[in-house]
Amino acid sequence: LISGVHTTPNAAGHWHALAKHLQSVACQAQSFAGSTGAGELAYWAGLLHDLGKASPEFQRYLRDCHRADQEGRPPPRAGRIPHKQVGAKIARDRLADPLAVVILGHHAGMPGKALAGEETCGPKASAAIDCLRTVLEELPALARLPNLQGTLLKLAHSKLEADLLLRMVFSCLVDADALDTEAHFRPEAAQRRSHQLPSLAELRTEFDVSHARRVGSDNTPVNRRRNELFKACIAASELSPGVFKLTAPTGAGKTLSSLGFALHHAERHGLERVIYAAPYTSIVDQTASTFEGLFGEGIVLEHHSAIEPNESKSQPEDKREQWRRLACQNWDAPLIVTTTVQLLESLFSNRPGRCRKVHRIARSVIVLDEVQTLPVKLLVPIVDMLKALASRYGATVVLCTATQPALDQQSLADLGFANVREIAPDPAETFKQLQRVTYDLAPLAEPEGWDWPRVAGEMLQQEACLTILNTRRQALELLDELPEEGTLHLSTLLCGRHRRDVLSEIHRRLEAGERCRVVSTQVVEAGVDLDFPRVLRAIGPLDRIVQAAGRCNREGRRSPEESRVTVFRPADGRAPGGSYRVALDAAEEFLTGEADLHEPQTYERFFRKVYRHDTLDARGIQKLRSELDFPRVAEKFRLITEDTVGILVCYQAAGHEVTALLEEAKRARHGLTADQWRRVQPFLVSVRRHEFEQFDRAAWVEEIAPDLWLWRGKYDKLRGLSDAKFEPAELVV
Repeated sequence: LISGVHTTPNAAGHWHALAKHLQSVACQAQSFAGSTGAGELAYWAGLLHDLGKASPEFQRYLRDCHRADQEGRPPPRAGRIPHKQVGAKIARDRLADPLAVVILGHHAGMPGKALAGEETCGPKASAAIDCLRTVLEELPALARLPNLQGTLLKLAHSKLEADLLLRMVFSCLVDADALDTEAHFRPEAAQRRSHQLPSLAELRTEFDVSHARRVGSDNTPVNRRRNELFKACIAASELSPGVFKLTAPTGAGKTLSSLGFALHHAERHGLERVIYAAPYTSIVDQTASTFEGLFGEGIVLEHHSAIEPNESKSQPEDKREQWRRLACQNWDAPLIVTTTVQLLESLFSNRPGRCRKVHRIARSVIVLDEVQTLPVKLLVPIVDMLKALASRYGATVVLCTATQPALDQQSLADLGFANVREIAPDPAETFKQLQRVTYDLAPLAEPEGWDWPRVAGEMLQQEACLTILNTRRQALELLDELPEEGTLHLSTLLCGRHRRDVLSEIHRRLEAGERCRVVSTQVVEAGVDLDFPRVLRAIGPLDRIVQAAGRCNREGRRSPEESRVTVFRPADGRAPGGSYRVALDAAEEFLTGEADLHEPQTYERFFRKVYRHDTLDARGIQKLRSELDFPRVAEKFRLITEDTVGILVCYQAAGHEVTALLEEAKRARHGLTADQWRRVQPFLVSVRRHEFEQFDRAAWVEEIAPDLWLWRGKYDKLRGLSDAKFEPAELVV
């Protein structure tokens, strides 16, 4: 056994033996990798990752750190004392060359293959070589290691498969390393992780009981179609794991039907968890709330940027919150609801914190809600990653939407999914039976388009009407043409709390039959349950128009003839650029032709056209992955590329709460804690950084804490952040 310690003593004064740490991490990483087939690779990565700490120099450094802590002095710098390089060099020379990248990255992130070679062979490796001689003298068995190059080649038949394999092994290593270190320093946290959660089989049983109770005796035509879809999902759960699509119109009950499929399918095939990913936090919140209504609190792990783990020590946490904070680190839970951003950026990251959860994605059911929102310019790497998870790592992927994108091999050749199975029994018939609106496309034939007085005139003829525009600037201009009485506004010019209050007021007015005219951007098109008799939609991508239609006669209380969705062309001609503009132009061609918006095949044809006119790997992700350039992949793969600044606004309806947050922020000289940022989030309005740079800061904003700005301009109860001037082509996702 190797001698020495892994790290400094814990609060009880106990040192952490290095041999125990290496063996524990190796065995735990091997266990995590069991479902990936890479158990042997993960075992040796765990056994070697901290081997360099056995050197006399590093042991002296740890003792000096402990002495400094006892004497109240800052710890000494590690300087050039290596520890990662030793295990990495052994892996490179004796096991499998790429495994060195995994070991080198277990603290700061996986390096590129070129940098890994420099650290194990170049000038930086000289100190590591001296340390390695010492370690080999103590552990001569390390000179007779198995050659794992053949194992790696067997598990990864291509460079892209090698990329994902190394990500999986890295995830197993960093999760095991973090858990073992946590058990040493914070044994109470390790106990909190054992929060008793039901198994997937128990969740499936509870789901069946709850769903039967919810269905009850409601035998309306809409409910009958929902039940048919649900039964089809349960029947399809018997099919072998792979890639599925669930095509059904808005209001068909996709959320519960897809969850029923996922739970039954996971139990039937021994999969380990269900991951439900949606594009917007509004959908995630709504979905998590629905699932909690089925299973109770403390069962569903909800994870997205707006509720990052609470790191504040000043406020006590209950046991459920303690578990949630820890489980968000590595997704050790049977049912996870998250954002598409959180899921996909973790898969393409190189950082230990983001990658800890990646091995948990193997052998999971991944439900991608509103899958048509996947960014076109990243489509090829996303589809390739999902294909590999399904074909090599036992995952099942469900593509769930009313407007299916064309992601099969017919559309994307070898880049697309093969053998995608449709779960819905007859999508075309379901769309026909659940048709609830009539599309009015006649305005598109008017070459001059509609100006804002014309749009306002259409709205004023209705007691209840929703108009959805492409940009925030357009929304403000239309508001100028409408009387404030009876008019409401939804966009990201309003802070989150303000939008929530407006939505509550919309629901109240619609239920009471009061006047309700709403001007909105696309923020209302997904994850927002509204039911208007009339909807106006500025021309946009075809899938966005259908999303808008989902806010019209949602509950089927009126006939389709009474529920009109009018698509018009704004006279100003402004629209967002990039992929949005490509899709808008394709939609205009479809809408002025013979396209049937009640036919699901229309949308696959639409997306095929969009993909032919756009770039599906615009940032060269696949090339970087094949070169094992992990840092560059992480840098380039960003679903949200806009650099924004969050501005705190004084929303009057929550005046006392905002005042308290302001006082806390002004005392936070070193920046806000994670808990404080989370409580500030509902009162922030995001502004593009280049727009922010144009503000008259002396008049409009004040920095009250590091990276936190207070809005000094006007915050209007209708328009929100209304003093600033925004670009006409602005699009807020």
